[in-house]
Amino acid sequence: MSRNTVLLTMMAALLTATESRAASRMILPVTSEGGFADIVEKALPGVARVIAGAGEGSAVVISADGYLLTNRHVVAGAPKITVQLSDERQLPAQVVAADGPTDLAVLKVEAADLQPVPFGDSSRVRIGDYALAIGNPFGVGTTVTLGIVSAKGEGDYIQTDAAINPGNSGGPLLNIRGELIGINTAIISASGGSNGVGFALPSNLARAVSGELTGTGHVTRGYLGAAFQPVTDTLREALGVNRGGALVTDIAPGSPAANAGLLKGDVLVAINGRMLRDFRRLQLQAAQAKPNTEMRMTVARQDTEVTLTVMLGERPESGSPAAAVAEDILPGAAISEAGANGPVVAGVDPQGASAEAGLRAGDVIVAVNRKSVANTTALREGLSASLGKPVLLEISREGSTFFFALAR
Repeated sequence: MSRNTVLLTMMAALLTATESRAASRMILPVTSEGGFADIVEKALPGVARVIAGAGEGSAVVISADGYLLTNRHVVAGAPKITVQLSDERQLPAQVVAADGPTDLAVLKVEAADLQPVPFGDSSRVRIGDYALAIGNPFGVGTTVTLGIVSAKGEGDYIQTDAAINPGNSGGPLLNIRGELIGINTAIISASGGSNGVGFALPSNLARAVSGELTGTGHVTRGYLGAAFQPVTDTLREALGVNRGGALVTDIAPGSPAANAGLLKGDVLVAINGRMLRDFRRLQLQAAQAKPNTEMRMTVARQDTEVTLTVMLGERPESGSPAAAVAEDILPGAAISEAGANGPVVAGVDPQGASAEAGLRAGDVIVAVNRKSVANTTALREGLSASLGKPVLLEISREGSTFFFALAR
């Protein structure tokens, strides 16, 4: 036997062994043609189109007796909500409850024969896994896109390059077993369409939040009592710090943050030993925190790093004096109730719609569509009245008045 023949035989044996081991580890549940049609066909009855006033979005069925899960921003302020199922039935829907920090809302329709999408375990999702996004982009009808899990950290949003566009919000992100691993929630885009950077709320968190919303109508979570804004590269340089994703802009008196020694101007570097690289991660961590639990916060303070231990309290109801900071009312902005002349912008996501419109941390919102707003309740009502249309915001900034148009 020649040397080349021996080498070819060895290579063939090695490839056969490798393929055999790979096959034993993972069998893709695809059709004989190599696609994902069987998975999609099984999942589609559990995906719905949501028509909310002038806006549209998507939803996922989570129980046979008529409960669906979507994004809060899809249905917020809508005078009428209709859910269209895959069999073309259109059913009136009611909002059971909604949660701001996770941007989730539970809907209820009168039906007893729905086909829910099974929850998967989002903690088992790995970077590189296949991901299927289903929804109603741009109102064109149910659409399926395929990608992979592009990035993920423990407890973080799942990032995917599966195309997610306006109208996909509230729809499911599935694994290749047809299980729900996330609720499609946001994209980063300069054009408003998919640039291959989409984010889904992990299914484990969505399952826990929807359970509380369905059972009690609200989510019990920990209370820190501090407001933050994202740290841009320019701001980081000006502050003299080389890492950290959130700047402390306000502290509620007597709050757990104040008692632990957190100060305005501190830059949050890590939570419980995990590096905080962006503002989105802080928002998600806060949404998962529970009362009476300890949180270790590492902050950059001038030229030193300090680690503080905070015992979280129970988050007060919105609008109470202790709830001094951070209602997510405007897209990409955290709003504080504090302020003698109106709600205050406590922080702005530099990639969000509010930043694009021109809002900054510290702005006081004086009026919406030329109607004065004294608090977050009035602000929310003003925004709801112009759902689906650009809203005119009157802002007070350092003694001067500015007007901004915010697309919604």
